[in-house]
Amino acid sequence: MSGPADETYKRLFKATPGKILVLLPGSFEIVTATDEYLAATAKREEDIVGKSVFEVFPDDPAEPAADGERNLRTSLARVESLKAPDTMGIQRYPLRSPDGRFEERFWSSMNTPVLDDRGEIEFILHRTEDITGIVRERGKVERADEMAGQDAAAVQDIVLRSQELRQALSKLQEYEARMRAAERMLNLGTWEYHPQTGDLNWSSQVFDIHDLPASQGAPDLNGYFALVHPGDQAQARAAYQQFLNRETPQIELDHRIRTDTGEVRYIKAVGERHRRGDDEIVVGYVQDVTSLVRTREKLTQAEQLLRLAGEKAKLGGWRVTVDSQIVVWTSETAAIHGMPPEYSPGSVEEAIGFYAPADQDVIQGVFKRCVEEGKSFDVVCRLHTADGRRPWVRSLGVAQYNDYGRVIAVQGAFQDITSLQEARERAAKADRARIDILESIGDAFYALDHEWNFTYLNRKACALLGRSAGELLGHNLWAEFPETLGKAIERQYRGAVAGQRTKRFQSYYAPRGKWLEISAYPIPEGLAVYLRDVTQQREYQQQLRMIEAALARQNDTVIITEAAGANVSADPRVVYVNDAYERLTGRPKDEALGQRPWFLQRTGADPKQLARIRAALYRHAPIRCELRDQKQSGAAYWLELEVTPLFDADGECTHYVAVQRDISRRKAQEAELRQARERFELISRAVNDVIWDWDLATGNVWWNDAVTAVFGYARQELDGGRQSWQQCLHPEDRAQVAQSVAEVIASESVLWRGEYRFIKKDGQVASVVDRGFVIRDEAGRAIRMVGSMLDVSERIDMESRLREAQKLEAVGHLTGGVAHDFNNLLTVILGNAEVMAEQADNAMLSQMAQMTVAAAQRGAELTSRLLAFARRQPLNPELTNVNGLIQAIQPLVERTLPADIELETVLDPQLGLTEIDASELDTALLNLAVNARDAIPEGGKLTIETANSMLDDHYAERHPEVEAGDYVMIGVTDTGSGMDTETLRRVFEPFFTTKAVGKGSGLGLSMVFGFTKQSGGHIKIYSEPGEGTCVKLYFPRSLDTQRLDRQPAAKPPAQGGSEHILIAEDDDLVLAHLEGQLRSLGYRVTSTISGPAALSALEKHPDIDLLLTDIIMPGGMNGRQLADQAAARYPALKILFTSGYTENAIVHQGRLDPGVELLGKPYTRQELATKVRSVLDRA
Repeated sequence: MSGPADETYKRLFKATPGKILVLLPGSFEIVTATDEYLAATAKREEDIVGKSVFEVFPDDPAEPAADGERNLRTSLARVESLKAPDTMGIQRYPLRSPDGRFEERFWSSMNTPVLDDRGEIEFILHRTEDITGIVRERGKVERADEMAGQDAAAVQDIVLRSQELRQALSKLQEYEARMRAAERMLNLGTWEYHPQTGDLNWSSQVFDIHDLPASQGAPDLNGYFALVHPGDQAQARAAYQQFLNRETPQIELDHRIRTDTGEVRYIKAVGERHRRGDDEIVVGYVQDVTSLVRTREKLTQAEQLLRLAGEKAKLGGWRVTVDSQIVVWTSETAAIHGMPPEYSPGSVEEAIGFYAPADQDVIQGVFKRCVEEGKSFDVVCRLHTADGRRPWVRSLGVAQYNDYGRVIAVQGAFQDITSLQEARERAAKADRARIDILESIGDAFYALDHEWNFTYLNRKACALLGRSAGELLGHNLWAEFPETLGKAIERQYRGAVAGQRTKRFQSYYAPRGKWLEISAYPIPEGLAVYLRDVTQQREYQQQLRMIEAALARQNDTVIITEAAGANVSADPRVVYVNDAYERLTGRPKDEALGQRPWFLQRTGADPKQLARIRAALYRHAPIRCELRDQKQSGAAYWLELEVTPLFDADGECTHYVAVQRDISRRKAQEAELRQARERFELISRAVNDVIWDWDLATGNVWWNDAVTAVFGYARQELDGGRQSWQQCLHPEDRAQVAQSVAEVIASESVLWRGEYRFIKKDGQVASVVDRGFVIRDEAGRAIRMVGSMLDVSERIDMESRLREAQKLEAVGHLTGGVAHDFNNLLTVILGNAEVMAEQADNAMLSQMAQMTVAAAQRGAELTSRLLAFARRQPLNPELTNVNGLIQAIQPLVERTLPADIELETVLDPQLGLTEIDASELDTALLNLAVNARDAIPEGGKLTIETANSMLDDHYAERHPEVEAGDYVMIGVTDTGSGMDTETLRRVFEPFFTTKAVGKGSGLGLSMVFGFTKQSGGHIKIYSEPGEGTCVKLYFPRSLDTQRLDRQPAAKPPAQGGSEHILIAEDDDLVLAHLEGQLRSLGYRVTSTISGPAALSALEKHPDIDLLLTDIIMPGGMNGRQLADQAAARYPALKILFTSGYTENAIVHQGRLDPGVELLGKPYTRQELATKVRSVLDRA
């Protein structure tokens, strides 16, 4: 029976009149007791249930002769042996009180067996009456103690039995009344059958069970079997025959009956033989068990479904008995553990051993709490099965209690959720991917659960709603946005959830002043909502609808035609057109009346659209489309056609109403708009400018593709709006630029311009010029800003280089002018000082002359360095082996360095050749060595190294003055004090020095820089404070593989001659000095002060062998022009130029023109003699 029925029977039994105790056979363990029994014995049910009756009611150990327990055991043994009731005599059986004392009591008891379906004893009913009061009332007990012999005991028993019978009669009547109430409550009926007479008697309840009137009386035996369902009659008769043949002690019938109304009921009847005098009758009960059978069928189906579900869902059950620690698994649970179906572990520990080590403490802990505290558990763990698998499982357990609230077992379910766990992981991964997608989509999106709480919002949604995700997640939509209650949003949302249908609508959201296009999608978890700001679009559409409505009333063409159907002509005709038809088509409307509708289809109409119209008309469905048509004049125009069917009261389509609108202008505008958009796209792609479009309402910024090409950012990387752009501004410019933009937006201005630094994707800083145009609404509010960014980094760099070049040019001009005059003076000073030094007899005068020579040479060196920085020093480049040159000057460098500075040379044996002026390179290296020496005051190391180097395109891009290619590299590295950033920035400026006053001119590195650049090379300096300095010179590598060894030429003694030399020199002092020097060398000399005068002298003196001319001279003819004319007239004439500054007369790209001989001012007498003799002796 079901649980509620069991409880009902239990309550009925406990309320049953009489003192009854229910015992188990064999152990005589107490199962339950009636309330009267508990009251009579002063016991509580929880104190006696589960214990032996002899443990609860022992004899008094103080009375060795007590026989109450022995007599009770004897009676119970008779019941078990005979399977029949046994009545005990009056028994003296004391009761033990809670304090341990025994109270004398007298009892009258009967023990009755309760048999199961197989005739075996299932329970023993011990019914007793406490007759202690009766015995004491009559004083029989005392007298009986005084009596001796069996007569006294017999008299006492008779007296007590008579009293007991009177009480029993009263109790029986009460019991019958209670049984009638039980019959009504449990739908039971009683019956008796007299086999001898064939009479069958029913209680009223039996008539009700069989749905028969009691007035007609009970049927006979055959009549009863006629009531049995035909399918059960044979089985019922066979059961009765077995009982009649005494093959079974009881009769039990389970069959169906069919009532007069056709209802099928399930009946259970039981009966036993009973002797009444000399006759034997059969008495029993009958019960309508239809609901029980139906319930059992459902339970059977449920069990089958549960078993099927367990197999398919990998779901099993388990149970652990607490006291015995017996573990029981279903076959599904065993299969999950990789064990045979019949397997159950021998202990709880063995079962826990199947779990992964990390989970064993978890499952043991929750199981222990369930046993000790009754706490249910539901945990997910991992197994290590016998077949090597590692499945994820879910284990659920609940405590099972006895009637006294003690946990007697733990049972639950067990499921293999590996697939579910893997699916969850995949779902989690998919959720993350979906979140990434939702964060990247252009629409706002949020999700609600079934209680209307926010479960997710993307960034767009937060921006659109003006709230952060932290403020809304987990909060109720209607509480956070009460203004939506009772509005379209609430109605549509609730309708979507209730109908499980997507809702798309537009609604005005007042707090943000926006029209929103909303799509609400029901999902298992609640509702997913997409929102889009369509405020501007709606305004445009609303305006368009108003315009179209106005036009429709004035110019729309209306045509009404018949519809081919059951109630109209099979050949439909046009029945009405309005006047607008004539204005639109140029045709009279009478021409259309009476025509078939198809006459309206002109040449050039789209066949697909015509097919759509025909299909819609065939279905009697409305249609709207756009067609191209022709007017009477032949001019083409576009029309919008909207056809609506009209139906009569019977639902038949009778007519069509067609409205035609001339949409030619709109089509043209759409075409123009498309063209404009295409032009804009093409322009934005064609120009180098980065074009941007900032929607001030939403904060969204659109960028063209140039943002990637110019700055390296993908467009989506700047989708964060203004904030993304501001983060790319140089930190020093950010605040100023943001303020200027804000000021323009707040003002009435429409133009903004800014120059700032912008950080590219690769970290480089670009200088940009940004221009923006502010678009304002009718109220003057800025709603949009469109502009372009131009990278002017290259222009600024070029301007910087131009300024540098202009500065260099200015320095060159200044240097040239000073050098020309200064070198003329130095030439005279140096020459005269040399003569004085040679002719002075006085030591002091000789020393002063030598000092004058040294000072003049230092002045010449200073002038030379200035010219070198200005790249105006005339160079005489030759193919040079740099390694050999370094080796040649190494002794000189070593003499320059103090003893505490180590010099190391690291020369590449495979070093290529380069074309440079070797003497100038010597000077440059010496300058670098001297600078290194001064940077190492306390000793250190100086390294000169060479190597072949390749400067690639990437390097050339970062250094515009460099051409990519192969170079010869010369590196000079010291371990000195190094330089900071500011010093490095100015290190090549002329006259800039960090040395003390008088310790340096500030022209050493300037000379190196100018010489390197003039030689087509590149210079790079690396230095950090405290880390030393490395200067690297790069000179173009020559393709000529010839190896040259440059040896310094020995200075020959000054030689003169007798040849005739013509001097052209505008400076009187130099001219006199030069004339004197040449004459002292033995030469014949003719002097002039200008070019024209020199030409005249050549005509007068045809024997002139050498023209020695200054380059810069007044009179409209410089030295080069003089030399060109003289050479043209006198091809054999030798020519030698002399100058302190050549400008561009004989030097181009920093090099002497081919075949040109130059003697630079100032010069010594030795240099003059050597150069003149060399030119004269040249073939």
